[in-house]
Amino acid sequence: MLTRILLLVFLIIVIYIAYAFANPIPKRNVDPAFEPMYGFSFSFEQARWYGLNPRESFIQLLEEVDFKWIRLPFFWDQMTTDGEFNNNFDDLRFAIEEAQKRNIDVIVALGAKTPYYPEYHWPKEIEKQVKFGRRITIDHPVAKDILYIDRRVVKELSVYDNIIYWQVENEPLIGNVNKWKIDFALIKAEVEVVRSTDSKKRPIILNHAATGFYDRSWQKLLPILRAGDVFAVNAFFKTKGIDLITASILGQEIHFPWPDYLVWPVQSWFLLSPNFESIKNQVEKNGAKFWIMEMQSEPYINNLKAANNSSFFLNPKDIITEDHFLKSYKVESIGFWGVHFWQFREKHGDSTWIDTAKSIINNSKN
Repeated sequence: MLTRILLLVFLIIVIYIAYAFANPIPKRNVDPAFEPMYGFSFSFEQARWYGLNPRESFIQLLEEVDFKWIRLPFFWDQMTTDGEFNNNFDDLRFAIEEAQKRNIDVIVALGAKTPYYPEYHWPKEIEKQVKFGRRITIDHPVAKDILYIDRRVVKELSVYDNIIYWQVENEPLIGNVNKWKIDFALIKAEVEVVRSTDSKKRPIILNHAATGFYDRSWQKLLPILRAGDVFAVNAFFKTKGIDLITASILGQEIHFPWPDYLVWPVQSWFLLSPNFESIKNQVEKNGAKFWIMEMQSEPYINNLKAANNSSFFLNPKDIITEDHFLKSYKVESIGFWGVHFWQFREKHGDSTWIDTAKSIINNSKN
C-alpha cells in the first residue's frame, strides 16, 4: 500500500513538472476591448554592445513603434567622471529630448541598482566599500553617496516636463551576482530625497522581480508609495541565468555557471508561480498602480555569437502569447524588455522580432 502511495505521489510530481516545462506561457482568456499602454526600456550602452548606433536605433524605435513611454536608466559609473556628468549623460538628455519632440513620456531609473547587467552601475571607489552578500543599509558608508547622486540626477533632469515618473532603484530587494541588496530604510530615504528634490513632485515607481508565492518581501515596499505612484513587477517566462549558484566560502567567491541546456519556466507552476492577480489587488488596495515594467521579449543573450543563432528557446510568437497572458489581468501598462536584440536581429536580416512587436503595439488602441 505504501509503495503504491509513493508511486502515485511520484507520478503526480512528474506530471506537475512536465506540465510546467511543456506550457511555459499559460493560455488565459482576454477581454478583447482591453488594451494597456506599452513602453520599453532602452540602454545606450546595451545598444553599443550589440554593435548598433545607439542614437539612430533609439530614433528608429520612436519613429516605427507606437510606444507611449520609455524607461531610461542612469548609469552612475558611466555617466559621471570625477563626480561630474559627462558625454554619456548627454545621451540621456538626448533621449529625453527626442521623446519630448514626439510627445512620448519618460521614466528615469536612478539609484545604485538600475536596469541591465551587472545591475549595480556604481563607480569603483563605491563598489570597493561593499562586500559580497552585503545588504546596503541607511547606515552603510555608501548610503550617503547614493542619496547624493539621486539628488543630483533629479535636480539635473527635473526641467524636462515629459518625465512622468522617477523609478527609485531596480529590483532592490533581489541580489545581483554579488548578492547585494538594498535595505527598506535606504529605499525609503531615497524616495524621500527624490520627492523633495523634484519641484513638480512627480510620482515614484518601485519594482520587484515577482518571484514565487514564498516571497512576501515586496509587501514592505507598498507603504512607501502614495496614491498615483506605481508598484511594478517583471514578467519573464523562459529564463536562463549567468550563475546557477553563487556563494562566498572562506572569503572566496564561488560561481557555478548556469547550464546552457537548462531553460526554466516561471509562470506555469500551479500555486507556486507569481500570482499577478493577488499582487495587483494588494497594490491597488494600497492606492498605487500596478504595472509590468519588463515583459520578456528576447531570449537570454550572453554573447553576440548566441545572438546570431538560427533558433532560440524564446521566439516571436511567444511574445504574442505573453502579451495575452498579461492583458488577461488588465494590467494598465506593460513594458517590453529586449528592443536591442530586435534591432540586432533586424540588422542581420531577421525582422520577425520587431515586426511582432509592431503587430501588438501599433495595432493597439491605447
